[in-house]
Amino acid sequence: MIRLSVVIITYNEERNIGRCLESVRGIADDIVVLDSFSTDKTEDICKEHGARFIRHKFEGH
Repeated sequence: MIRLSVVIITYNEERNIGRCLESVRGIADDIVVLDSFSTDKTEDICKEHGARFIRHKFEGH
């Protein structure tokens, strides 16, 4: 079976991250949020949605 992982890069996205996570819920087997040390509720929301949450300094695209 083919598995799909989704990686989402964030910083202070509490207003949008819930909708974003819901939009990939039905297609992703694994959701990873790579966060640049948010200071809002981004982490809490991600964990409520069952996403893996990793903090890492943003180094650019």
